[in-house]
Amino acid sequence: MSRVQRPSGPRRPARNGIGAVLAVTLAALTLLGQTTPAAAAEEVYGVPSSGYWDVTGHGWGHGIGMSQWGSQGAAQQGLTADQILAFYYPGTTSNNVGNPQIRVQLRALSAVASGSTYSTPPGQNEMRIGNPATPERHPAGRYTVTATASGFVVERRATIGGPVLFSRTYAGSELIFSTADGVVASGSQGSTSGTWYRGYVRIVRTGSTLDVINNVPLQEYLYGVAPRESPASWLPAALQAQSVAARSYALSVRQATGPYDLCDTTACQVYGGRAVVSSSGAVTEGREHTNTNQAVNATSGRVRWYAGAVAFTQFSSSNGGFSRAGSRPYLTARADPYSGTASGDTVSNWTNRLQVSTVAAYCPSGGSLQRLVIVSRDGNGDLGGRITSARVECSTGNRTLTTTGQLSFGMRSHWWRPNAPAFGFFLSNTFGAEADTVFALGAGTETALVGDWDGDGIDTIALRRGNLYYIRNSNSAGPFDRVIVYGRADDVVLVGDWDGNGTDTLGVRRGNIYHLRNTLSSGVADRTIAYGRNSDAILIGDWDGNGTDTLAVRRGNLYYLRNSLTSGEADRTIAYGRNADIVLTGDWDGNGTDTLAVRRGNIYYLRNSLTSGEADRTIAYGRASDVILIGDWDGNRTDTLGVHRKR
Repeated sequence: MSRVQRPSGPRRPARNGIGAVLAVTLAALTLLGQTTPAAAAEEVYGVPSSGYWDVTGHGWGHGIGMSQWGSQGAAQQGLTADQILAFYYPGTTSNNVGNPQIRVQLRALSAVASGSTYSTPPGQNEMRIGNPATPERHPAGRYTVTATASGFVVERRATIGGPVLFSRTYAGSELIFSTADGVVASGSQGSTSGTWYRGYVRIVRTGSTLDVINNVPLQEYLYGVAPRESPASWLPAALQAQSVAARSYALSVRQATGPYDLCDTTACQVYGGRAVVSSSGAVTEGREHTNTNQAVNATSGRVRWYAGAVAFTQFSSSNGGFSRAGSRPYLTARADPYSGTASGDTVSNWTNRLQVSTVAAYCPSGGSLQRLVIVSRDGNGDLGGRITSARVECSTGNRTLTTTGQLSFGMRSHWWRPNAPAFGFFLSNTFGAEADTVFALGAGTETALVGDWDGDGIDTIALRRGNLYYIRNSNSAGPFDRVIVYGRADDVVLVGDWDGNGTDTLGVRRGNIYHLRNTLSSGVADRTIAYGRNSDAILIGDWDGNGTDTLAVRRGNLYYLRNSLTSGEADRTIAYGRNADIVLTGDWDGNGTDTLAVRRGNIYYLRNSLTSGEADRTIAYGRASDVILIGDWDGNRTDTLGVHRKR
């Protein structure tokens, strides 16, 4: 609780005024299970010795628009497809747009467009190849494309590795392959299988880029989308909602210019085509399903409509119980009563193990991770909501992370929080129910002391083992910054700023004699005083706001406060609370003066003046088995609560 005058501002209280004799005997509070709203307080996580954090999280994907698992939960609760869609896209209506054609970029094939191979599907004996306006008819076979500077060379073989039976060069920037029933496409002439696509396939050159594109009627495209996006075993209402959402999304992103409208991966929506076909022409895997085809047909042409246009119907696997706001008025952030309710849903609520090495990969210049700091959350739902900003603090400097991909760290979403460890320190920077800083230090059995050991305005932890004191200058796991010897192993130890220099140091009590030292080093006391009686409980605080800690003794519910470190009579006597109360001291309002608080069960009654009267603030925190600690953990000039959870 040292205080130091700073040129830039008023005096600040750095440490609590809790008497150490009380600190080691307190049974602390029960941390409430409620969540806290998004707040300025940062969550600080030291590097665990295990090399990982066990985390709890919610949702899978971006969380905007429809939750696919939520749609199944809603269907299980009896909602129709229209009701599901109206919930997830509020303000939209239903409309019918027929069955236009859609152009789908086949990304994996586009990457190997020069060398890709196209063959006739089962039951087809003819391939049409060439310029889109005037394709030529060719017999069945395996046609491999090689791009040239001015066009494409097409070669036909009957089998993998067989002789070239036909070769032709086609000029221009576009080449098509089609049959009366789709095309089988594979990545190379040597591929033993390919994907059967409905419609026809185009190879388009744009500048130096080659794209492989499937032109297909929207209805048939959805046959290949619906079972990729939702399990075909789901209820019809959920599958129909998925079909409408997928149809709407595809049309809403359709491009007026450019060679294609959307892609076939999770970057757009997943499209698997019709089937997998072997090089011998046999279907080895169906990519469509009767149930999803029926859902597509039952909703033929239907889309969600808003302000005269097809709605941008984003969706993800699960929003975890609270949707995230998107870029349209109907993509709102709201509680979702359906996500997490469907049988078999393992993605709305999940656990994972986040490796320290994964986080450390973001350290500048390959530095080692020192702390992970969750800077802010969106305040929506459990855990304080999704993470919106985080900071990695490293030996080489800090880096701030703000994108959803960064904040997910490879997990299902950026809505997660490390689980509280079984033991350690849980420090709150506010008078709320949640800890902002959690870390383990020591063996978990030591006596913890709190002080501003380096005068930086932030209270940190020291551990006592007999007459050895292990001091750390940051609230995080890691090595100790200083180890000193002072007093005897059986002494009652006190912490305070005895000389007003802004740094806390140690004192020991033997009976009613107090031996105070002004430096964090071994040696004899700089001051020895007598105060009170042997049987008195002792409190430490800055009772007059002058920057120096002094003593007080408690007898029942009477407190005898002295403003100087000398023997003599009390300067002030006050009554507060009951005889049986456990008493704490701290600067609860940041005015530079320590005052009292009492504990009854897990309720804390804080008073902001050294007078008798009612509490100014009542809070709950901690577990019954915790040891309570008081400190200014974030340097904001106000003392708040923390607990030491022992093994």
